[in-house]
Amino acid sequence: MKKTSKMILFSIVAMAGLVFASNCRGHHSFEKRMEWVADKLTSKLDLDEAQIAKLNSIKSELVAKHKELKPKRDAWMTEVISQIRKDSVDVKSLDKLSSEQDSRHVEMRKLFQAKMIEFHAVLKPEQREKLADLVEKFSKKFKPED
Repeated sequence: MKKTSKMILFSIVAMAGLVFASNCRGHHSFEKRMEWVADKLTSKLDLDEAQIAKLNSIKSELVAKHKELKPKRDAWMTEVISQIRKDSVDVKSLDKLSSEQDSRHVEMRKLFQAKMIEFHAVLKPEQREKLADLVEKFSKKFKPED
């Protein structure tokens, strides 16, 4: 791939990432979004006290992990911006940054999956069905047009 093509591809990916990140924020912190989700699940699934305690524990763990990874994500963005400002982009540096960012995504995804399994285990069958309906409704609402 030519240097110009790499630069164009990098610029498009960087801009798409910035647009995605700014739109996903919703002007709320990750912690506030997690609080909203927990409140929604508590009310929609009619959780009992033990289930609420488990959900709050999971929420706390996810928020703590997000806070732990935030400085690395911020450093990643700083370096991406630095690369954009240079006369030429260091592809090896970008590859390393991408690899590190991918590792953080995998780490967060695995934690989320483990916590989802823990939450699933405390739900009653009818609550699982309600949760599945909520997820299905949410996915349809935000499904991009084909």
